[in-house]
Amino acid sequence: MSENLLEIKDLSIEFRTYDGVVKAINHMSFDVPKGKTVGLVGETGAGKTTTALSVMGLVPNPPGVITSGSILFEGTDLLKLNESAMCQYRGKKIGMIFQNPMTSLNPVYTVGHQISDVIKQHQNVDQKEAWKRAGDMLEIVGIPRERLTNYPHEFSGGMKQRVCIAMGLSCNPQLLIADEPTTALDVTIQAQILELMKGLKEKYKTSTIFITHALGVVAEIADYVVVVYAGCVIEKGTIQEVFEQPSHPYTQGLFGCLPDIESEESAMLHVIRGSMPDPMDLPAGCKFCPRCDKAMDICRTTDPKDMSIGGEHTVKCHLYGKEELV
Repeated sequence: MSENLLEIKDLSIEFRTYDGVVKAINHMSFDVPKGKTVGLVGETGAGKTTTALSVMGLVPNPPGVITSGSILFEGTDLLKLNESAMCQYRGKKIGMIFQNPMTSLNPVYTVGHQISDVIKQHQNVDQKEAWKRAGDMLEIVGIPRERLTNYPHEFSGGMKQRVCIAMGLSCNPQLLIADEPTTALDVTIQAQILELMKGLKEKYKTSTIFITHALGVVAEIADYVVVVYAGCVIEKGTIQEVFEQPSHPYTQGLFGCLPDIESEESAMLHVIRGSMPDPMDLPAGCKFCPRCDKAMDICRTTDPKDMSIGGEHTVKCHLYGKEELV
């Protein structure tokens, strides 16, 4: 049996609007090994959240259309399941912490009602047992069970995020998707949430897709890194491989934007010029070419293939010798 819990292969997603076709995801492929955390890194609009929604079967259709690829969960292609079959995976086997804890909770229901509702839906238990388990989940994330009867507005931002984590883990899923769970929080609370998630990962051996903008967060929590740009995976590998040898010019640029706190000399930070291309008008060839300081003629006309540069480390760039499709 494969050591990968989830395998995304050649996934492409479009949003067909009145203004044109938005090519949100373009032939994306990566794996999530069992019991490991994969950090999905990229700037706003790169396609990280759309990828997560596709795994959950929540890409809105219309206008969203999955035009190619497969999403294999323990060998089952989720894209071939109908809504009824997908409900057996969503929430039960695959949990998700959505992007903004301030708006992810329903303001007119208590947090206990919302967590127990998820448990009743997927665990086939009565209200009393679901309520007890909801209290257990709150205590696991560091909130007293007495707070079950409180409403979301009675919690701070960090506490709301803990509630969202409790909800995502309430059915003990095999895969947890955390969509920028620390973005709206201050640095101190971010650190607490990261420590909490690391502890829960060790306790439950849950595989995780951790979506973030921040390389520092990835270094803290991930085992593998997948760098996404304009809906494409441009570099991926273990945390050690990518952090010790960032190879794609975009990945190098991201690391160049980070200040070196150990350096005694002040220096200008690197700037990646320009912005991501319009997904309705993507350039031919390499999608990063218009912003790349190392661009060659071939970059403007031919889309690079995945290149293996050792171990599990691959990069999508013409700079790396003879191309071999991985």
